Amino acid sequence: MSDAMNTEFSSEELLSQAQGNATALALAAIAYLKDQNLSANEFFKFVGERFAPGWDELRGRSTEDVARTVALNMVSVGGSLRTLSGDDNHAEVLIAGWPASETLSELELTQSESDALWHIFEPIMEYLGIRYAWQRQDEAVKMTLERETPE
Repeated sequence: MSDAMNTEFSSEELLSQAQGNATALALAAIAYLKDQNLSANEFFKFVGERFAPGWDELRGRSTEDVARTVALNMVSVGGSLRTLSGDDNHAEVLIAGWPASETLSELELTQSESDALWHIFEPIMEYLGIRYAWQRQDEAVKMTLERETPE
C-alpha cells in the first residue's frame, strides 16, 4: 500500500460528486415516497417550508435576484441554466437536463414523478411575497416569478 496516494480532490471532482449525490438523494426520496404511497409533492412543499426562512436575505430584493438564487440551486444539483431574465417585479428561469434520464431509469422513476421537486420553491416564494409557477417544456422547466404588488 502506498503512502503517496493523492488525497486531494479538485474543485471539479467535488462539484461533480456533490451534484450527483444531491440529485440521487432527491430522486431516492421520490422513489421511497412512491414506494410508500406518499405524496412527493407534499414532501417537497414541506421541505420548502422548512427552508424558506433561510431565504430571508432575499426579501425585498428584485425577482431577478431571487430567480438567480433559484437557478443556482437547480444548477447545483445538476440542471443546466438555459436562460435567466428579469427585473424588479418579474423573472423567468429556464432549467434543462434535470434529472438525467439514465438516473431516472436507475431509480425506476418517470420524468413526471421527478417533477415533484419543483414544488419546493412554492412555499419559499410565498414566504418572500412572490408568485411562483413552473411548467415543463419538453426537456426543460420554465419557472416564472412575479412580485405580489398591492393594488
